Amino acid sequence: MTISRHPSTPVSMPHGIPAPMLSCTPAPTLRPGLEYQHAFDLCAVEAHRMGGPVAVFASSPFYARELLKRLRDCETALVAIGEWSQGAADLQRWLGEEVDPSAFSLSPPHPAHAHCAIWAEPEWSNREHVLEQIARMLHAEGHLYVIVSGWLARFLPEWQRNGNRSGQRSVGLRRTIGWLQEGGFTIRGRHGFHGTQSILWGYASRWMERLGRGDLADRCLFRMRATYVVQGWQAFLAPISLAWAQRREDIL
Repeated sequence: MTISRHPSTPVSMPHGIPAPMLSCTPAPTLRPGLEYQHAFDLCAVEAHRMGGPVAVFASSPFYARELLKRLRDCETALVAIGEWSQGAADLQRWLGEEVDPSAFSLSPPHPAHAHCAIWAEPEWSNREHVLEQIARMLHAEGHLYVIVSGWLARFLPEWQRNGNRSGQRSVGLRRTIGWLQEGGFTIRGRHGFHGTQSILWGYASRWMERLGRGDLADRCLFRMRATYVVQGWQAFLAPISLAWAQRREDIL
């Protein structure tokens, strides 16, 4: 597949290969950007690997729709949080035709029954209530995956849409981890998607192409791809991140 490098032309990339830089103008998309795709896919892989019931806590229809599409083979319960309606009459309108309403339940799992919980994403207004629900539903050895938007997420198309936005107010990974720890969870890991190094290498690739140095542009593009997924402290700077947590043993 040919990759167009012209600055004013959308970059055509093979599936799974990140675009060189953050999208900075609102644009309708048929699927989420690669930052979100990485987060959703990783959550789905882990949920399928663990088996058993999955509880999805979605703060917007965007999150519910994308996660439910990936969890169609799991025993999934949807818990709508935030301002969007979960009523049966509104559900199909919010989720669209891609999601089969019979593939999930609106009834929460039995206490301590869910093997996996996915929270997308934390918000100021309801964090304590959601954490209480998660702690009640999650199995003692269950895993919690939390999708978080960072400051750079405001440049993503999903955050620039009018109406069905992915989120309303980003709280960031650092604050989210603090809430989880206060709620009795131990952080097991964190990943960031489209880290700052990857963004800078993407810009460098485009500048090298403008200067007529296609050879150097290719090297920068390779480095951009290699640094796309980050861990540790670099995850705090990524536009989209994923934290993985478990209940502390002293409160089980």
